Amino acid sequence: MIMALTTEERLQARQFNMRARQIFWRGILPDTHPLYNLDEDAIVDWVLEFQKSYHLLQDGKFGPSSLITFMANQRGGIGNFIIDGKEIADPGARVARMFTAAPDAPKVSPDLTCLLSIPEIDYISRDRFNGRAKIRAHFSIDSSIGPDGESLIIQWADPIREVPFTPTFETVDYPRKRQCVGIEIENVLLLYQLDSDERRWLRRRPVIRASIGNRLINQPMIYDHQIKALKRILRVLEQYAGIPAAFPVADNIYRTDLLEADELMNFKGCLAKFNYFLMNNEPGAGLVPHLETLFGGLNAAEQTAADANPDAPAAQTTPHIAPLPKERPKSIDLSRFEDQKAELAKTKTPTSAFVPTSEDTPKFSLANAIASAYASGKAGRAGRIMEKCTKFEDS
Repeated sequence: MIMALTTEERLQARQFNMRARQIFWRGILPDTHPLYNLDEDAIVDWVLEFQKSYHLLQDGKFGPSSLITFMANQRGGIGNFIIDGKEIADPGARVARMFTAAPDAPKVSPDLTCLLSIPEIDYISRDRFNGRAKIRAHFSIDSSIGPDGESLIIQWADPIREVPFTPTFETVDYPRKRQCVGIEIENVLLLYQLDSDERRWLRRRPVIRASIGNRLINQPMIYDHQIKALKRILRVLEQYAGIPAAFPVADNIYRTDLLEADELMNFKGCLAKFNYFLMNNEPGAGLVPHLETLFGGLNAAEQTAADANPDAPAAQTTPHIAPLPKERPKSIDLSRFEDQKAELAKTKTPTSAFVPTSEDTPKFSLANAIASAYASGKAGRAGRIMEKCTKFEDS
């Protein structure tokens, strides 16, 4: 059943589509697509039918999620995850598959999940779809709110099969010499990008503050519906790829700083990019408040991380703050300073310790300044001084 829009919602959808056809549709919808020949109300009706068919939020706006779904229909379609060359059964999953399964591709055994960020997901997805941009992750999560309150998941590659962007050597996106699965979360990292994000989703991301790398960072938040989709991906990877849903913990606190080299080599689970490469705090300070939602309570998370890395060396932890003493310390006896205070009281003028030393400063002499300039080889400066003095006398 197609959802009926209110008069105001339909007006918003018409206005959005008129702007989107000039900005977002180009390069995704072919110029011969019939949508370009429909009037404003007919476009809204066509979009509502399209969104109903693919279980998208029915708002009549042919925006990023609808465009990504349109592209996925020309590749792997909309359905469930593809893991190890075949579609798995994960109830409720809504995955836009931007590739076709390749059962004969060489297998890999990833043991680490890396969280990255991606802005303007519709533009980047279009360029990747058309071969104008490189793929750098297995999954992406957009900013939409689906009918079930979960963002759309885009799958670019099979996490169990070999892909060109899987790191073998050190790169800026993944830790060195680790077989990883990359997950991009749509989020802007710079505040000036908020306007562009708002034009796409017609809502403005709030800015939050969190500690990353021992610094307080202000960055846009990550939505709850994006975290819900991320949690689904982590659960699937744990079940079908054997990657633990664990995050590094120290002192019963989730790590948001850079890990040491030996920690990176031994940890198995999930890392944010700011744990190994501190550039723009990717995937953003907005992830920090959701760590407990993703990986459970701190006590449980610390035990899970320890179970995932039984042979890993103990992480360097920061010392706890010492508790306050139960008894108040004795006050300092000031009576021993009475003699010095009495001696100072007898002196009417301040002592030399409190008076800045002054020396007789010689008076300025124009002749000496000109002679000094000539003597130091600065004839040009001496000439300029004389010229200014002449002008002053003339005036």
